[in-house]
Amino acid sequence: MNLQRRLSYAFLLVWCCFVQHVSCAKLMKEVPYKLKNLCSDINAPVLQGRQKAKILSWLLEATSESSLKLKSSPQHRAACWMLFGDPNRKSVQGSRVVFRQRYALAVFYYATEGPKHWYPDVGNPNATTSAYKADGSHPWLSKFHECTWYGVKCSGTIIPFTFRPVVGLDISFFGVAGILPRELALLSNMKEIDLHGNDLQGVLPHMAVVNWKKLEYMRLHMNGLFGNLHKEMKEMKNLKQLILFGNYFAGTIPKELSQLKKLEVIDLYANQLEGRIPSELAALPKLRKLDLHDNNLIGVMPKEICERKLPVLIADCLGAKPEVRCDCCTVCCHGLPRMICKDVKTGETVIPS
Repeated sequence: MNLQRRLSYAFLLVWCCFVQHVSCAKLMKEVPYKLKNLCSDINAPVLQGRQKAKILSWLLEATSESSLKLKSSPQHRAACWMLFGDPNRKSVQGSRVVFRQRYALAVFYYATEGPKHWYPDVGNPNATTSAYKADGSHPWLSKFHECTWYGVKCSGTIIPFTFRPVVGLDISFFGVAGILPRELALLSNMKEIDLHGNDLQGVLPHMAVVNWKKLEYMRLHMNGLFGNLHKEMKEMKNLKQLILFGNYFAGTIPKELSQLKKLEVIDLYANQLEGRIPSELAALPKLRKLDLHDNNLIGVMPKEICERKLPVLIADCLGAKPEVRCDCCTVCCHGLPRMICKDVKTGETVIPS
């Protein structure tokens, strides 16, 4: 009988950890000693009891222990706000999905320097007047449901501290700086992210790219993002617009983008992309705009793409010795330092849009 009970308990552990994707840490009854003083930097009380142990397990599912313990990290600051600073923490701490979503947004706020650089009042939870009032939204890290925070879009009707998944972030030209944190991957229902015209830096978080399988619009143009474009973008099967111009993305254009059959717009101009333009992009049945000018691309525009006769096709094909030879482009440009573009049909100087 004892052996049978042990086997049953072992099965329960496996079921919790793997079938339900719940961390084994959730079963712990007390807060580990090394995390009891997690928020001592804000003079918070010692963490103890089953409730706090449960919350810590949720945090450790989303964020590494080292990031949580690093006092200057956005993850640490967000965790301590969730534990002690959130005016509605008692309501939020009752549900894992509600907690993790609000935590992901709090990490984003701190990682993008919300307290310092965001447009006045939008990042101030104590603000009383601001432009956000016009659309009925509220400041970030305020007492209200996170779906009412400025620029956050959720599905369904908002009921206080019930779960409504975040489906969009629309915060353009608001002084958003810093980096995009990996915790954005927790927002797996995202359909749109528009953060253009800010001062974001760093790379696209790999896990977010992998988890955003429902994403339709990625608009991160006019920032300071760099690194290579992830091949894993091929997992974003619902993507319609990929707009990343005006950054510092390098490396080659992933041929894996050709697997995104709903893609209509690829706008990658003014980056540092190199190599040849992949012919595989011609396999995108709905593609209507491909803008690749002001990069370091070379070679000939693939005939497969030319045969598509795209309404908008722009490359660095201007001049006697163009970087890209293209007989089918609608607009040809000359890169820096001259930086000029001309309509192929009319010969007029144009500003691509």
